[in-house]
Amino acid sequence: MTLTRFCESDVEAVHTFASDPVVCRYTGWGPNSLDETRTFVADAAQRHEDRYDLAILHGDELIGSASVWTTIAAHQVGELGYTIRRDRWGHGYATEVAHLLVGLGFDQLGLRRLAATCDPDNAASIRVLEKVGLRREGLLRGLYVVRGRQRDRLVFGCLRDDLAG
Repeated sequence: MTLTRFCESDVEAVHTFASDPVVCRYTGWGPNSLDETRTFVADAAQRHEDRYDLAILHGDELIGSASVWTTIAAHQVGELGYTIRRDRWGHGYATEVAHLLVGLGFDQLGLRRLAATCDPDNAASIRVLEKVGLRREGLLRGLYVVRGRQRDRLVFGCLRDDLAG
């Protein structure tokens, strides 16, 4: 599995998971229209100094997206997130991707703190975040409106020093 930059020809592959209501059920975005997916891929294909928006490849096949970005530059704080195509769930890809994102955040973006959020009902993402060393730090009540319904988010985080050693 590798992480690579997006290109405009990735729209169809991204739309496979970005338009899937099951994949998007815990997210604040989606299911995407084709135009929304085109907009996402066009933005993700651009270089940004404070973020990595990357395609997840298994062999030559695009199976998801992964991002790590700076949220508060002055304090070296960032966040990470990932989405995996539904037919690739349960193979350890999300854990592998999250490990890579933690490394990119600390080593390439120079962050000292990383966070991630997930829906309290998303047991798979909770396990992934804990496996890669993020600790559950709290609950943000009613943070997102997901398809017309107010949803809570669990907050996970780690410091660079937590993982050193």
